Amino acid sequence: MSAPFRWPDGRRCAVSLTYDDALPVHCEHVGPCLEAHGLRGTFYLNIAGEPTRNSAPWRELGARGHELGNHTLFHPCRRYPRSLHPWLDKSFDLRGYTPERFRLELQVANAFLHLLDGRSERSFAHTCYDAHIGRLWKKAPISDLIRGEFVAARATKSNRPVLVSHSLDLMRLACCVGDHRSFDELRDQICAGRSQAAWLIFVFHGIGAGTHPTQFVTPAAHEALINWLVGRTEIWVSPLLDVAKWVRDWQAGCCDQTRQEEIAEPH
Repeated sequence: MSAPFRWPDGRRCAVSLTYDDALPVHCEHVGPCLEAHGLRGTFYLNIAGEPTRNSAPWRELGARGHELGNHTLFHPCRRYPRSLHPWLDKSFDLRGYTPERFRLELQVANAFLHLLDGRSERSFAHTCYDAHIGRLWKKAPISDLIRGEFVAARATKSNRPVLVSHSLDLMRLACCVGDHRSFDELRDQICAGRSQAAWLIFVFHGIGAGTHPTQFVTPAAHEALINWLVGRTEIWVSPLLDVAKWVRDWQAGCCDQTRQEEIAEPH
């Protein structure tokens, strides 16, 4: 029988704080704030934005132990209905993407990120939480297109914790919205996940009004969350990639043990 899942060092649950869209506030405020409390986060960069205009702060952020994740080259999304995502140029509508184009853009983004942090293993975050490229019968699930490129992917917006199991698909990790929520709401959600030994993946964009056009959390709620997490030694606060690798290794160990048991079983 395979060993039951356990978080490292007797922790009761895991929390990954992820930040999307490579916003200046991430380098200027979020990274230093996390570091001051001994924590590290995951920053998902869409490469054609801020990172190509000014790469030095992102290189420094990665050097200080934060995860730089892949959030595509151009932040394409599914533009349907047409009123959705009015900021999106029609050439970056995921409905018009082919698998070849999608993979190539991700590979170029990974190459850019490697130049920033020198790392070879990486996680991916779906843009706009979209799960498919293409139209109608030509739709292709993104999770199937990226398995050879990433350790894990933050996918759907479910606002539920991730329950670790042998069958958990690391390419389809559900996440919780952190924007426009109070500290009490965020804390209570973590406490509920802690009772399930779960993994909570939070998605933030801006920190304070004006740091993102529409999606942000107040600085007070964000700082209160970080202060509270630091005092909870039973919670493993770690970048998404590190937690995913822990889960991946446990799943691989279970598979190895199952195969050994099958071989040893008398026929």
